[in-house]
Amino acid sequence: MLGHGVSVAGPELSGRAHCGTDHTGGRRLHNSLPALLLGSLLELGNLTVFCLVSLAEATSNLAHGSVYLLGTLLLALEGLLESLKMVGYLSLHCVLRGKDHLCRGLLAVLEGCGIAVSLVVYFTNTVVNYALIAMQNLYLAVVGAWQTVSAPLQKLVELALTTLTFLHSTLVGTSALLWSPCKLVLDFLVSLVHMFVSIFILNIYGLVLTVTITLTTTAYLNPGLTQHAAMQIVDYLNSFPTLRRLYRRLLRLTSVLRRTPLVVRRSMHHLQSIAHRLYLLERGLWQQLSQHSSQLGLALRTQLNRHSDNDRARGDGDAAEERRDPPDGRAGEAAHQEPQDTVSPSSSRDRPLKKQLSSGTESKAASDENLLTLLKEQEERKKCVICQDFTKT
Repeated sequence: MLGHGVSVAGPELSGRAHCGTDHTGGRRLHNSLPALLLGSLLELGNLTVFCLVSLAEATSNLAHGSVYLLGTLLLALEGLLESLKMVGYLSLHCVLRGKDHLCRGLLAVLEGCGIAVSLVVYFTNTVVNYALIAMQNLYLAVVGAWQTVSAPLQKLVELALTTLTFLHSTLVGTSALLWSPCKLVLDFLVSLVHMFVSIFILNIYGLVLTVTITLTTTAYLNPGLTQHAAMQIVDYLNSFPTLRRLYRRLLRLTSVLRRTPLVVRRSMHHLQSIAHRLYLLERGLWQQLSQHSSQLGLALRTQLNRHSDNDRARGDGDAAEERRDPPDGRAGEAAHQEPQDTVSPSSSRDRPLKKQLSSGTESKAASDENLLTLLKEQEERKKCVICQDFTKT
């Protein structure tokens, strides 16, 4: 409505303006150009406003048409959805109804089948019952007839079995009465034979005892027979030369064995006397060795005393050299070993005392080594003598 009002007012204003211009155009055109410009500007503004209003109206009409079209589309879509919904409800109702009718039909069919099957089973059961009753009656009739016929036969069989049982029991009792003493005697004989075999035959000691008892009884009852058997055995053994030689060797061996104790005693006495002699000889040797060692010790002591006196007589230089001892104390040990290490007088003969006194420390070391070797030789000789004594014993 606003657009239409504006559009109507525009031509009226323009008509009025044109009328004014027609009457007063000449005057205003000659009088003032600014008024013309102002009018043209007003017309231009009116035209602009008219264009804007027309554009707004067209835009509003377009928007209204589009909104109306969108509303129509939405309504059509809603109608379509409603129709689809109704179609779905209808189809679902049809399906449910068809399913219900189908289930009812199936149930009716199954009920009919069940009724038919139950009727068939009932009829079959009735027929089977009648057949069983007929067979039972027939069996009872046959059994009754068989009992009627077989009762006398059964009594006869029972009587025969009773008679046979009585006869069997009588025979068994009689046989047991007659067999028990015989069995007792046989068991006694079997046990006696078994005991005799197990003790006197199977056992080696029982067998030897049995043979011994038999031989002694025979020898006691028949001494002539025993002597005759012994003579035959001796003659039989003498018939073999090897047995004769063996017998002679046995005699010699017995004689030698009888003489062995005397020989052993004599040899023992002889060994004892030899051992006593060896003991006395060893004792004498030890005494001689002890005497020689004591004499050698005395001689060495005297030599050492003389040697010390000569050393004192020498100058201070020699005394200082002699007093120089090794740090480990070997000089004292050599001094103590000198009287014990000398053994044989041959060493003193071979090397006189004057040479030993004139020589220095080197001669002392050599003499010590010689004394040690001599002592070792003496110990070896002692060991040899002892070993010889042991071998002799």
